[in-house]
Amino acid sequence: MPLLRHEPQGGVRSLDELLGIALALEQEAVRRYTQLAALMDRRGETETAATFRALIAEEQDHVQAVDGWAHSLGRPTPDAPAFLWRLPPELAASWEELTERTRLTPYQALSLAVVNEQRAFAFYSYIVASAPDDSVRSHAESLAREELRHAALLRRERRKAFRRERCRADRKPARADTPAELERLAVALLSATAAEHSALAARLLALGDDDGAALLTRIAAEEEALIPSGPGAAAAQAAIPDTDTACLRAAVAASERLAEAFGDVAAQATDELVLNESLRLQEAVVGHLAQLAERIDAKG
Repeated sequence: MPLLRHEPQGGVRSLDELLGIALALEQEAVRRYTQLAALMDRRGETETAATFRALIAEEQDHVQAVDGWAHSLGRPTPDAPAFLWRLPPELAASWEELTERTRLTPYQALSLAVVNEQRAFAFYSYIVASAPDDSVRSHAESLAREELRHAALLRRERRKAFRRERCRADRKPARADTPAELERLAVALLSATAAEHSALAARLLALGDDDGAALLTRIAAEEEALIPSGPGAAAAQAAIPDTDTACLRAAVAASERLAEAFGDVAAQATDELVLNESLRLQEAVVGHLAQLAERIDAKG
């Protein structure tokens, strides 16, 4: 799933523009994390609320830092609202989808927050690639690194939330100590999940949910494309649900199991290649979870 569907329009050519964009992005993050912290508090999810409050404090520090940065350069504090239109539309749409859900779980909130931080990183990366000025590039690189740091923090908290929500005493965490072991595990897991999603797609098509079927068909194809050495043998399929909503929820459950397995590998990894590859696979699956969540919410 691409983080940004289109490259940002109109390159950033001055520090004044970068300052305004950075301030708008930080203030928007403060606003959205404040909404999520309040929502998690209302639902009694105190650990997740505390995570978002910690991020609020960091983002507020960044707001002050941008303000101080402007003054150190002899520039006035930017008018942040005037730069909101420069932010990626995918970011705004994702925040709206995130905060308007009625069935938002801590895991879902943290998963989509990870994606949003990565979108912000991608946005700054575009700025770095297109900026004609060295000072703009260097400052944009610093901002991009901060977004990656936030994403890493959120990934750790997301994993904790997943274990709280999906704790099963009889489940043995997935493990792979070498790249070869991870490859074998990935072939088995991705093949089985792709087969399950394909079967659910066929059921949705029979139920008349063409859009849902197309989504699951695309996700299954992307899962097959992630298989290191080509498609593997598909595992036996569970019973297929009778309704379109139940099919979509079964698809979510399959993707969550897959994300959890790759998360298990990453958490125990001692090999850097294993760590990086398991995180890459997990992030791809989390992207699928975000798409499935959007589809479920669209159906009400």
